[in-house]
Amino acid sequence: MSTPVPPAHAQPSMANAIRMIRVLGVVSLLCGVFIAGAHVTTLERIRHNHEVILRSSVAELLPGATREVIYGVEPSGELTILSDIEEGGSRFFAGYDASGKFLGVVVEASGRGYADVISAMYSYSPEKREITGFKVVDMKETPGLGSRIGTDPDFLANFKALDASLGHPITTVKHGTKKNPWEIDAISGATISSRAVGRMLEASASKMAPVIARNLNRIEQGN
Repeated sequence: MSTPVPPAHAQPSMANAIRMIRVLGVVSLLCGVFIAGAHVTTLERIRHNHEVILRSSVAELLPGATREVIYGVEPSGELTILSDIEEGGSRFFAGYDASGKFLGVVVEASGRGYADVISAMYSYSPEKREITGFKVVDMKETPGLGSRIGTDPDFLANFKALDASLGHPITTVKHGTKKNPWEIDAISGATISSRAVGRMLEASASKMAPVIARNLNRIEQGN
C-alpha cells in the first residue's frame, strides 16, 4: 500500500507558513527588546522624578533644612540609615539646619480615599508631639472636591499644630465642629477624602511616634 502524497499546492503553503512563523518570531523578539529598553528608560525617569518630589517635599515641610538623614525602621523598631532614597520599607526623613540643629522629621503616609490611594507626607515635631505640616504627594480624588485636601488653606491649617501625642486618636470631624487639637476639620463636600487623611495620619503616627521617641537621642545627632 503506497503512502499518500500531499497535493503539489500544499508544499508552497507549508513553506509560506514557516516563513510567516519566522517573521513573527523576529518581530516578537524586536518588540520585546524595544519594550524592555523603554521600560528601563522610563523607570529611571520615574525614579528621578520621585526623588525630586520627595526631597522637595521634605524641604517644604521642614523650612531651613539643609541636610537630611533617611532612617529605615526595622520590624524590631531599630533604625538603620538608608543610603538610597529609593530603598523601600518603613522609613522617615530627619532634617537639620546648616548648624546641624535637628528640626524635625518627615514621615510618609498613605490611605484609601474616595477614588484611589492617597499618598502624602507630614512633618512631625517629637518635642511638641505635634504634626506641623501636611503635603499630598499623589492622589486621584475628585477635582474641585476631594482634591482640595492638597490645596484648601483652611484644611491645611489643621496641620500647623495637630496633636499627635497619642493621648487621643487623630480624628476627622464634620466641617465647622472642630473643638480639640487632635481633630481635623473636614472639607464640606469632601468628607470621605478628609476622613481618609485622618485615618492615614492616625495609623502612621501611632506606629512611628513611639519609634521616634525611643530613638530620639540618636536622631537628634543624625547618626
